Amino acid sequence: MNIEQVSALIKSRRSWYAAQMDETKNIPNEDIWKLLQNANYAPSHKRTEPWRFIVFDPTQLNSFFDKMAEIYLKITMPENVKADKLKKYKMKAETLSHVIAICMKRDTAERIPMEEEEYAVACAVQNMLLSLNSLNIIGYWSTGKLAFAEETKTFLKLSDKDKCMGFLQLGVPKKGLPELPKIQMSGIETKVSWI
Repeated sequence: MNIEQVSALIKSRRSWYAAQMDETKNIPNEDIWKLLQNANYAPSHKRTEPWRFIVFDPTQLNSFFDKMAEIYLKITMPENVKADKLKKYKMKAETLSHVIAICMKRDTAERIPMEEEEYAVACAVQNMLLSLNSLNIIGYWSTGKLAFAEETKTFLKLSDKDKCMGFLQLGVPKKGLPELPKIQMSGIETKVSWI
């Protein structure tokens, strides 16, 4: 690939949500494996390869989102519970094809700072995000209070020093989705200093 092709691939990455997904179609599991294989080529300091992924396929989405709703109700003060959020979980269970829990497995010897393990996991996820379009998959990386809750960590059977870093929520695009230009908030020249 030349730099123009690499740049085009990077610029084509988009976040697409459940409303843009075709609920009548599912991603073949072999395509999910292709994403995971690309994730496995991410860099990691001392080659710890701390990324771990837990895949929920179409047969598991109802139980997954039921559990997310249960955890949401447990960690949210009753006066702050939003009925729309609970409805959204139900809609996602019926619309998404797969959910991949993004996890960081801490190096048992703790040879490097935990942040470096997290950076490596983020690189693995970026490999997957850059691979989506070529497989006719859309989706996004969701994070937040629910993903980081101890109850979610327990549900995913993570050890004390491991971490859930969010979820890849994936589906098949609806036909005729518009091309959305990538809008930068500011040019790169505003974010770089040469010394």
